[in-house]
Amino acid sequence: MMIRPKPPPAFPAGAPLCPNLEVPPQPQRDSAPEDGPYSVAFGFRPTVGEIRAQVPCPNTAQYIHRNATRRLEREMIGQPRLSGDIAGWVLAASAEEEAEEQHRLHLTNMNLHTNPFHLAYQCISGWTIMLWRTEEDFEEGIQGGRRAPRAMMWLDLRKAFDVHLEVGDPAFHLAAHRFTIMMHSGNYYFCVEMPDDVPVWFDSIRRLIQDASWQSVCAKDTEAHQRKRWIAACGIADSLFIRNAPVGERAMAILFHAYDIDYDCYLRVGEIMVLIRELMAALIHDEHHAEARDRNGAVASAASRLPEDELFDRAMQFRRQCCPYHDGKVRKDEFIRLGPAALAQAVGASSLVADLGDTFEWPGFTEMLGF
Repeated sequence: MMIRPKPPPAFPAGAPLCPNLEVPPQPQRDSAPEDGPYSVAFGFRPTVGEIRAQVPCPNTAQYIHRNATRRLEREMIGQPRLSGDIAGWVLAASAEEEAEEQHRLHLTNMNLHTNPFHLAYQCISGWTIMLWRTEEDFEEGIQGGRRAPRAMMWLDLRKAFDVHLEVGDPAFHLAAHRFTIMMHSGNYYFCVEMPDDVPVWFDSIRRLIQDASWQSVCAKDTEAHQRKRWIAACGIADSLFIRNAPVGERAMAILFHAYDIDYDCYLRVGEIMVLIRELMAALIHDEHHAEARDRNGAVASAASRLPEDELFDRAMQFRRQCCPYHDGKVRKDEFIRLGPAALAQAVGASSLVADLGDTFEWPGFTEMLGF
């Protein structure tokens, strides 16, 4: 009779449960592995996590949990306006003096063979701004064919919050118009030679920033947000434009948190656009107009009086007045201190007040604006 040796235990005493994987949590390591799987009887606190797909799931019956995918689909529905798809030659540097140095650094560090003058063919496709080596590479590779040339650089314009234009002396500079696209991770510079191309690039980039800001806040807005902030908007509009009374710090703090839709303690351009539009709607509602009996009707009336392009321009002006750091974010203390004057200028100086037959005279308006 042959006696077989007893096999060693699957988990020796003191050995971790997953030796080849990452270290398990401390409560699991404190339990006795020889007793089998740990459970709540040992005292391990039960936890419940979200079940989500790692990749987007198609809308079929076999996939039950599609919450993350539906959220991703809602965010990807919005697309920018087609007028932003432009292309042309640019100087991909902040100045002509730095073009040769940047060409040398790109060739040494990244093996990127660019034009010696750092000229590149730049295009805007959707939300992305891309740099191509030549126009022929752009024509072949923009459709994404197999073995086609690829762009040298990609930038997501949804992360940009402003664009700035500087005009130099055309007599001394080949590309005298320098663009600065401001992002939270840094700035991107490029220069344009022909003056006729300057308004095309500037307007396209600016409207892409507008579309990205507006669609981002609309994707996060809910009916519960709208009900809560409508009361605050009506109260501020009544105090600021009808009774011509100064607004207190506590009221401005409540207004700030009511329109902080993404709960990051900052007001961005999209949220400021919503604030200005709903303040105009609240002003129409407080004047007891027939089309503004409820919130939705008042907002629709305000949207018909102020187009989105002009609304974005007023929101950018508001942000620049209340953001001394020039990082695209309005903080709570600056909103409390400078917000009433900026709101008075954005709403009170518009044609809406004259259309309603009111005269806007808020005490301290010109002093707070610095006039």
